[in-house]
This record gives sequence, structure tokens and C-alpha cells, in this order.
Amino acid sequence: MSTTSTDDDMGVGLVGDIGATNARFRLVSRRHEWISDLLVLPTTQFNDGADVLRAVRAHFEIPSVAQCVLAVAGPVSGDGLSVRVVNTGLMFNQRALQEVLGVSPVFCNDFFVQAQSVPYLKALVQIGGDKDAAGVKAILGPGSGLGMAALVPNDAGKLTVLSSEGGHGDLAPGSFLEAELWSVLAQTHQHVSWETVLSGPGIVNLYQAMSSIWGMEAVPKSAEEIVQQGLAAEPLCHQTLETFAGLLGGAAGNLALTVGARGGVYISGGIAPKLADMLPTSPLRRRFDERGDLSDYARAIPLYLVMDEHPGLLGARQALMDL
Repeated sequence: MSTTSTDDDMGVGLVGDIGATNARFRLVSRRHEWISDLLVLPTTQFNDGADVLRAVRAHFEIPSVAQCVLAVAGPVSGDGLSVRVVNTGLMFNQRALQEVLGVSPVFCNDFFVQAQSVPYLKALVQIGGDKDAAGVKAILGPGSGLGMAALVPNDAGKLTVLSSEGGHGDLAPGSFLEAELWSVLAQTHQHVSWETVLSGPGIVNLYQAMSSIWGMEAVPKSAEEIVQQGLAAEPLCHQTLETFAGLLGGAAGNLALTVGARGGVYISGGIAPKLADMLPTSPLRRRFDERGDLSDYARAIPLYLVMDEHPGLLGARQALMDL
């Protein structure tokens, strides 16, 4: 039993952030305070979304919940009744989950709630740009995939979230090396997108393509091993990380121009915080700023590295409060 409050069960809310690798859950009280520890479940161990929530209910030992918001790494169906984790195919159906939870969950895209968390983030590392910039904000984050979203201020002073699947947009090489990497990747990927290189699997893809350009046979490595060895200055892994940082800066800069994010661009996800020591001196900011005629426009935009733990759950709780 992980619940830490005597809140009446019928007043308990459940929030979840479900990605392709892990699914994270916490309970909140009627006053929207955390009343449980964090539960992390490996998504790949489940074949059906309802089974995930059965495991959650059993862990927290609650018969039902009063409200539920689930953020899922995939586009929500037009009727809001289902969502599929893009990179695994794991399906979550509202009717099936109602039978498990006793309430119909509200589905959100995972980066919708990441965006919801932005006003409440506290552990931020700013990498260039102006201080206290106002206007549209954007967020992107490499993890198991690459999520993106934007926050647009309205006349009431609140922020409206615009969901996005921009991570699946076409990769735009910004150097001769990146163009050569694209040509290698295009031989084995039907569609070379930003996510093809800016994600956990993307780091592996980059490493393998870089090995090909170096004329070497790629030694099998996980994303974690590439990151560790790259930070330790192993030459091939180090260039892979430097290229990853440059591509991330390019993607962030494109997103900033596309949505007019003069209020800042936030980089979240599971990978970037692990690179916190190298990103400020990497090609990240330079590539963000290289916008041709709009380079001065880009240089003024603050770029933030999100170091808060589990911002997706923070944003899901905010979405629960808005129900």
C-alpha cells in the first residue's frame, strides 16, 4: 500500500504519464495534493492498456477513483475515446478503463501535459537568450520518442496548449555531416524524421550512421552506453553526442520559428538532463541561433533545460484540476 493519506477513496484522483518505456502514476487528494509515492511500471511488459491500470489499482489498493487523467505518448483519437502509444502499439480505451477504474479517464497527449507543467517548473537551466521573455512558449523533449507542444497566451492571461506531433516531421540537415548522416539513415528508414535521431533509439541510429561514415563497423551499444562513453570522451560516441546536441538545437530553433516562441523554448524528456553538463557548451545554442535572416530574432529567445523530476505528472495534475 503506497497511499500516504486517509482521504476517502471516492475522492481520490489518479494521474498517469505513459510512455513507450515507462508508465508513471501518482494519486492526488480532493485538494489536488500528492497522497502517494511514485509508481513506475515498465510499459513493455503489458499487452493491453487495461492491464496497466489493473496493476496500478492493485498497487495502490483502491477500489475506484473519482477522477483520472492519463497522458499517453501518442495522438488522442478525435472523439477522445482512445489513444495508442505510437512506438509500442499499446492501446488505451476509455470504456475498458472505466470498467477497471470506475470512472472514465480523460486522455491527453504526453506533451500536452508537459506543456501544462511549464508555468510550475522550478529546476531550469537557461542556455542563452533574454531573461523573463514573454509570449508564446514551446516545449520539446527527446525520450523514447520526441514530443513537442506550444503554449499560447490568450486575452485572459492564461496559456492555451497546442498539441503537436512535430517530432515526426522530416529531419532537416543543417550541415554537410548531417546531410551525409541523413543519406545513411535513409537507406534503412522509410521516413527519416526528427525522432529518428532525437530519441533514445535515435542516439543508437546516429551512432550507427556515424560509424558508417567513419568507415567502421558499429559495435552494438545501447543509448545509455553511448551517452556514458560519449561523456567520457570516447571519440565516436563523443561526436555522436555533439551531433545529437546540434540536431536538438536545430529542431528547437525550427519549432521556435514555427510557433513564434519568443517566450522561450523548454527542453525536457529523459535524455537531455543526463547531458546537462555538456549541453551549455555543445553546438545546441549555436544551432538554435543559426536562423539566417532571423538569427537576431532567435538569439533573443531563452532556451531552458528542464531539470524538474516528472514534469509530465505535474502537468497531468494541473489537467486534473481543470476538469
